[in-house]
Order: sequence, then C-alpha cells, then structure tokens
Amino acid sequence: MPPKPRQTIDSNPKKTQYRIDALSNLPLEPLDYCKRWVEMSPDDWGYRKACIAALAEATALSERTIGNWGENFQRRPQYVLHILRMADMLNQIRKIVLPPDFPKE
Repeated sequence: MPPKPRQTIDSNPKKTQYRIDALSNLPLEPLDYCKRWVEMSPDDWGYRKACIAALAEATALSERTIGNWGENFQRRPQYVLHILRMADMLNQIRKIVLPPDFPKE
C-alpha cells in the first residue's frame, strides 16, 4: 500500500475574532458604568441619583427597580452586566462617530 499523503495542520489557524467581540463578552458592573458615563464625581451630592438615572436609561428598567439593588448595586441581576457592556460600547461609538451637536433624539 502506498503511504497516505501528509496533511498540513495549521498550527495558528486564522480566526475571525475581533476585539469588540471579545469585549462584548466581558461584564460591566453598574458602578463602573457610572464612573464612565455619569459626568459627576462619586463624592458629589446627587451622584447616586444621576447614576441610577443613567442605569435606567441604559437598561430600560425603572429607577425604582435599580434603587432596590442596594447601595453599591450588589443585588443587581446578572444579565444587567451584559446590557451595560453593550450600552457602554454604543456610547463609545457615539462619542467617536457623532458630532457633539448631534441631537440626542
């Protein structure tokens, strides 16, 4: 019998994986989202209220629901972490692509 032809195995297969795909799988905690997108210092009066409003806008949940997650949002549902990552990525794209005077609605 003749020997079988050798198959070349690519030791470094090319993947169609982009950084944004890997990033979208990383969770983002509510406090981290607020640090990025609430334009106040965490020490300022009214920061928590502004943070809750930003989280409500990003998740489409009520401010009351988000307020019930605890002082540091430790009782938040797990799925919210991925919604916040997606909202964060969209905010970054808007910041880069859209002009500053672009209407919000």
